[in-house]
Parts: sequence; C-alpha cells; structure tokens
Amino acid sequence: MFGDVLFYPGSPDGSHTPAERLGQLALLVQLRRRAFDALIYLAPSARSPRQVTRDERFFRLGGIRRRIGFARFPLPPSRRQLPLPRVPSEAQLLLDRLRAAGLPMPELSNARFDLALTSADCAASRKWIDAQEPDDGGRQWLAIGPGSKMPAKRWPLDRFAQVAERLIDEFDVWPVTFGGAEDREDCNALLRSVGRGYNAAGAMAPRVAAATLRRCALYVGNDTGTMHLAASEGVPCVAVFSARDFPGKWEPVGAAHRILRRRPICEGCMLERCQVEQMRCLNDIDVEAVIEASRALLRVGIGRTCAIPTACSSDVARPEGVWQKAVVSILSTC
Repeated sequence: MFGDVLFYPGSPDGSHTPAERLGQLALLVQLRRRAFDALIYLAPSARSPRQVTRDERFFRLGGIRRRIGFARFPLPPSRRQLPLPRVPSEAQLLLDRLRAAGLPMPELSNARFDLALTSADCAASRKWIDAQEPDDGGRQWLAIGPGSKMPAKRWPLDRFAQVAERLIDEFDVWPVTFGGAEDREDCNALLRSVGRGYNAAGAMAPRVAAATLRRCALYVGNDTGTMHLAASEGVPCVAVFSARDFPGKWEPVGAAHRILRRRPICEGCMLERCQVEQMRCLNDIDVEAVIEASRALLRVGIGRTCAIPTACSSDVARPEGVWQKAVVSILSTC
C-alpha cells in the first residue's frame, strides 16, 4: 500500500525538543530531495485550524506544490450539551475533504475499505494458521480483541471470557485473540479460562492479521485497530465502545455491525484513563448485551464462507494519470 514510511519527529503537546526540531529539518531536506508530486493530508478531523495551517506550511517548505485535503475541516459540536449528538464517521469526513479538493470520491456506502491484501499477506496468514495446535476441528472462528492502548477503552477482560464461554457453549466456536504484543499476556489468560483457541496477538503484522481475520465469522472486542481491520475484510463486528468521544465518529464502516455504547452524564470526557467514574460507561455494558448482539450476528452468518482465499489481490499496474510519487500524511498527535 505504501512504498515507504517517513516519521515526523515531535511531541503530542507541541513542546518539541531540540533533537526533534533537528529531525524536522532533516525531514524537510528529505522531502525536497525526493521531489514528491503531491501530498494527501489524512489528519483526523479534530485537528485545530492552527495545526492544519502549520502542517500545510511545513509541507510547502518541503517543496510539495500540490497539497490535498487541507480544506473542509469541520468544527466539532459542543461537548457541553448532553446527550452528545451523533456525528459523521471519520471515514465520511475524509472522503468529504478529498472530494472538496476535486478528487472523484465514491459515496461511503460504495467505497472500498479492504487493504488490497496480496498473495504474500495471505500466504503468511496460512503459514501461521497451519502452525497452530491443536486442530480447530473445522469450527467457526470467533475473533476477540480485548486490548487497547487506551485504558479508558478496555471492557473488563473477565467479561470477554464470559462471552467466549457462552458462545462456545451455544455455537461451538473457536476463539482467536488479536491485538498487539502488549495484549498477549491478557489474551493467553483469556484462552486458558475458556479452554481452547489460538492467540494471534503480537504474532503478525497488521496486513497478515487482516488476512487471518477473514477466517473469522465474527469479531467481538473493544474500539481498537483490530476492529477496523476486521470490518475492512467484511467481518461483522460486535464493538464495545466507551463514551469518551462522540457517537458515530470511530464506528466501523458497514451496516452489519452492532455497536454497544452507553450515555452516562460524563460522556465526551476524552479521558485516556478514567479514575473518577471508574469506567462507568464501559462497566454499564453487561455480558448479556454483548452475548445477545453476538448471537444475532452468528445466527445470520451461519453458513457464511470464512476462509483465507487461495489467491489474494496481487499488485496491480498503476493507471495512467496517477502521481508517480505522492506522500500521504497521517499526523495524529503532533
């Protein structure tokens, strides 16, 4: 998908160190030397006007003449008016900005969100699957994503275990946990408690994880990157959301998902750690609600083909008229 990744050195609060400033100057020199034709700016919609102006100035200094996606940043609704209003998804807002820049963008419902996985991605996934023991007995896989880098977005681990146990009893599913290396210990504990399954957390690159998720009949988990990977490959999601942000903003794209989110008086807090309310919004989502949502999607999906295809998308020729050297900017914290 990307030929190279360049990192912008900086601090989330904007207080850059001298070393980070030197790194930024080095990046400017590198951008000018590589002579990119265009920049596609995919920063989140919450970016402030000051940040957007600063970023455009930076890339202009980098010698990039065509800069796309800097207009149409919406002003967010007030967080003081409760309940919080539902807002367009980030995916919709990104499409709107690119469309405003003159690019032909499809409607969200017709857009393609898969990662155009290659045969190499799928081969790596099959290799990992073939190495797992014991055999799954041909059972449907249940993807579980119990982690998050943000503590305020983690539903209790023991509740995921209870959901998995019930779905094993009712549907004889085979649980497979996904996440980063930091989630591996929790995932091992979850699988020990239910007595079966595979742990893919930290075991594969994101694109290989996406290919492996194709084998799953359902994803149950937190609002995290694994959820979006699952949705991108057409896997129905039961997603447990905290109320820290606006409803709708980060929901998985597609109509086949079930979103569980409560509306406490503290919604919209944007906390990364919740100590005062003790994660009230997540703790108010009980096990039965997640089981019922999972049960409904599994019943609909009975008989659904869940397999790693023998041939994934291969590299395709670049159509005429597309920039030969474009840079995509995804600046989320600086």
